[in-house]
Amino acid sequence: MKIRAIHIENSVAMKIYEKHRVPVEEIYEVFAQNQAEFRQVGGNQYMSIGPSKNRYLTMFFTYDEIAKEIDITTAYPSSKKQIKIYKKVRK
Repeated sequence: MKIRAIHIENSVAMKIYEKHRVPVEEIYEVFAQNQAEFRQVGGNQYMSIGPSKNRYLTMFFTYDEIAKEIDITTAYPSSKKQIKIYKKVRK
C-alpha cells in the first residue's frame, strides 16, 4: 500500500492519547518504518499492525486510493494475539 500522507484530526489525536496513551508521533513512526502489515476490514477501512520503538500498535484508518492518503480513526497498543499474528505474517 502506497501512502503519500497521513491525516489525524485533532479530536481523534486527543482521544487516542487520552484513552490509549498513544502519541501522534508514534503513529507516524510506525508508518515511517515501512514494517506495518495491512488488512482491509470493510470498504475503504483498513487495519494495520506495526512496531514502534517500544511496542506494537494497531491502527484503523480509511484509505483514499486515488490520493494515496489515510485518515486515522483510532490507534491503540496491540494485544499479544495481534502481535503474534503480525509476527507470523512477517516470517
